Amino acid sequence: MPALFGPSAVPDRSLIPFAEVVSISFETSVAAAERLLPRFFRAAGQPVVTVTRIDYQDVDYLGGRGYREIVVSVSALHGDSDRPSGFAPVMWVTEPGALISGREFMGFAKLPATMDAIEKDDDSRRFRAAEYDAVLVEGQVSGLRPLSDDALARVNQSAGEVRTYGWKLIPGDGAEPDADHPMVNVMRWNYRRAWSGDGDIRFHRPAFRDAPLSARVVDALADVPVVARRRAFVAEGSAEIDRTATQRLHG
Repeated sequence: MPALFGPSAVPDRSLIPFAEVVSISFETSVAAAERLLPRFFRAAGQPVVTVTRIDYQDVDYLGGRGYREIVVSVSALHGDSDRPSGFAPVMWVTEPGALISGREFMGFAKLPATMDAIEKDDDSRRFRAAEYDAVLVEGQVSGLRPLSDDALARVNQSAGEVRTYGWKLIPGDGAEPDADHPMVNVMRWNYRRAWSGDGDIRFHRPAFRDAPLSARVVDALADVPVVARRRAFVAEGSAEIDRTATQRLHG
C-alpha cells in the first residue's frame, strides 16, 4: 500500500550484508507459553522464550538505511509437525517501513520503539528499548566466549533456514475479521563470528499513559516465569529475508 501508485517497493528477497544479533533465551512453563499463542499453534514440549535484538545495516527497501529490532518468540508447533519454530507474539522496530511490511505481508505484530545501538564491551553486550521515555525491555549478556569453528559451523547449518510463525489478523467492520490466519516466514543467516554467554532479560511495567501501545504487552511478558535459563547467543553476519517463502498456513 498505497497500491494505486504501483507495486510494493519491498523486494521478494532482501539481502542484508551485515547484522548484529544478541539473543537471550529461557525455558518457561507450557501454561505460560500457551497464553502467548493464538489458537492455531500449541506449545512445544519444553517451551523456550527467546528475546532477540538485531541491528540490520544497508537494507534495500529503506534506501540503504538500517533499522533496529527486538523479536520476542516462543517455541511452538503447528499441525502435524513435530519440529518447533518460533511464534512471535510481538516485535519492536525503529523504522516505519519495517513495521508496515512486517504487519501487512508477514503477519508480524510489530510495534514502534526507540533503541540505541547495542552497547559493547570485550565480553558483554547490553540493549534496551523504549516507548517515548518509558523503558520497555532491557537485556544483557555477560561472560562472552567465542564459539569454535566447529560450533559455528553447526550453528550456521541450523541457521540456513529459520522459520518464524506469524498471525495475520485484520479486524472487520463487524464481529467477523477480514483476515484471521496463521503465517510462516523464512530468514536465512550466515554468521561470521559468534559467542555464547550468560543472558538476562527484564521487562518493565510502565503505565499506560507512559507507553500506550506497549504497556499491556510488557506487563504480560513480565509475568512469564523463567523455569531455566539457556546460554545466550551473540553473533555478526549476513542475512536474507525470503518473502517468496512466506505462506499462509491452514488453520
